[in-house]
Amino acid sequence: MKKFLVMALAAMALMAACKKDSDSAIPQTSSNFMFFNGVPNTTFGVLIDSVRISSGVPFGQATAYRSFKAQAYNLYLYNTAAPNVLINFGQVNLRNGKYISTYLGIDTTNAIPGGLRLTLAEDDLSAVPAQQARYRVVDMSDTYKTLRNNKTALAMDFRVDSSRYIYGFRAMQFTAFSTFKTIRGDSSYKLNVNWVDSTKQLGTFPMNLQSGKVYTFVATGNALDSLNFKVFAIQHN
Repeated sequence: MKKFLVMALAAMALMAACKKDSDSAIPQTSSNFMFFNGVPNTTFGVLIDSVRISSGVPFGQATAYRSFKAQAYNLYLYNTAAPNVLINFGQVNLRNGKYISTYLGIDTTNAIPGGLRLTLAEDDLSAVPAQQARYRVVDMSDTYKTLRNNKTALAMDFRVDSSRYIYGFRAMQFTAFSTFKTIRGDSSYKLNVNWVDSTKQLGTFPMNLQSGKVYTFVATGNALDSLNFKVFAIQHN
């Protein structure tokens, strides 16, 4: 009887150890989420399901990354001028190990109710090569071919200094985002925005890049209105 009890206790201890090992072998999945407000003269609150990311993100600013278990969530926004009116932007799929950023803009053609448009992009926060910086462009600029708005989107070239093909991005339109590129860090450049395939310039903005850092440059406003057109820099790391 004593021998049987010892064997039973040993078996129970072995099962508990196996369960502990099995539990520790289950990977803990996580993803990271960030929000940028590109709608002039507004402040937006942000919720992922019922988790409040921010109670107010002003125009031209972004939240810090917020870590979540990797899965699908509902994204809700609200204009702080009407805090009880939640706007459901549907599901965002936060995948394991990924950094996801969202960019809010406004479409003055009112193609959708309220005109709000959202772009989701995956951020590359992997190691940056030595003495390099990584950057991309997101075009949330509500720009059409005439100021009177003929509903034909204006394609724009984003040139880093004078480079359009090596370091720049050609023919971007509203809600588009580019790939990431690398360039020498600890340097200052100019981000020049032109009509597509033209020397006609719409605006020029500073790019001050530190080595090892990752940036997104977000264009907002109407590029045909020099007082309204802006480019904001987000540093991701």
